[in-house]
Amino acid sequence: MRTFASWINLLAAIVLIPLCATRGHAADATPTKKVLLIGIDGCRPDALAKAKAPNLNALADGGASSFTAQILPLRIVDAETSSGPGWTSMLSGAWPDKHGWIDDVRRRRFNGQYPHFFGRLKTFNPKLNTVSIITWPEIQRMTTGADVNEVAKGDNAAVERGIEVLTKQNPDVVFIHLDDVDGAGHAKGFNPELPEYIKAIEETDARVGRIVEAVKKRPTYAQEDWLILVSSDHGGWGTGHNSHRNVVPEIRKVFFIANGPAAEKGTIAGQVYTVDVAATALAHMGVKLDPAWKLDGVPAGLKGFPTPAVSRPNEPAATVLIRAKK
Repeated sequence: MRTFASWINLLAAIVLIPLCATRGHAADATPTKKVLLIGIDGCRPDALAKAKAPNLNALADGGASSFTAQILPLRIVDAETSSGPGWTSMLSGAWPDKHGWIDDVRRRRFNGQYPHFFGRLKTFNPKLNTVSIITWPEIQRMTTGADVNEVAKGDNAAVERGIEVLTKQNPDVVFIHLDDVDGAGHAKGFNPELPEYIKAIEETDARVGRIVEAVKKRPTYAQEDWLILVSSDHGGWGTGHNSHRNVVPEIRKVFFIANGPAAEKGTIAGQVYTVDVAATALAHMGVKLDPAWKLDGVPAGLKGFPTPAVSRPNEPAATVLIRAKK
C-alpha cells in the first residue's frame, strides 16, 4: 500500500516529466534563420577603412569580409557603374547582361527574368516575411513582392522604420538601403581625403550600429540565427561613378561583410562580387541554389560552403557588349 508521501512523489513526477521534456525540446530547437542586409550606397572601402566606423569594423572583424569585392566582371564593359545595375545585380544574384538593367538613363529595363532574392525566398517558403526599406525609389522596380515595401524620406527615416519593424514585428529577411554616403560623394567627391565624405560614412556607421542593436534586443534573439550582410553598389571617383569600360578600380571596388554564427570568420580568400550577396542570403535561409537559375553569385563567407574561386567562371573570358533593344 502506498503511503501518502509516495503518492505525492508520484504526482510530482507525473507533472515534472512533460515540463522537462518541453524544456529539453526548447533547448534543442534549431534557431530560426534570418537575414539583415544593409546596403550603403556609394561607399568606397578605402574610405571606410580610414573613417571612424566602430560598428562596421566590429561586424567585419567578427565575421567574414572582403574589401576587394567587385561590382562587375571585366567581361562586361558597357553596363553603367550606377545604382540601378548595382543594386539589381546585388539583389538578384545576376549580372546586367541577364537581369537587363544596364544603366539609369538610356536603357533602363529590369526584365524580371532574374528576380529579387525575396521572390526566390517566397517560392521556397511563402510564409517568410520580407521587408524592404529604401531611400532610392527606383529599387522598388524589383521589390514588388515584399511584405513591407517602403520608400523612406532619408536615411534617418529608413533607420527608424527599420528599427520599428525589427522591434515590433517578426521579419525573416530585411533590406535597408542608406544613401547619404553616395550623396556626399556626389556633392563633394568620392575621396577618402575629403572630410565631408568621411563624415557621411561615420554617420552611417552610427546608423548601422542602431540597426544591429535593434536586432540583438529582440526578445526572441536567442532563438534566432541572424546573418548580417553589408555591402555597396559601387565606389566612386571625383563626384561621380560612371566608368568608361568599367576599368576604374575606385569605382569597381567595394566591400562585403557577413556576420553572424553562420559566417566563417576571417578575410575571404577568393574573389567576391556583389552578386554573391543574394546567393549568400539564399543559402543561409536554406535555399538550394538551382543551377537552372544560372545565377552568377555564389555563397561567400558562410561556414560549410566553398570559398569563392580566385578566378571566377564569369571573369574575364569574353567581352560582352549588351545591345539595346530596338
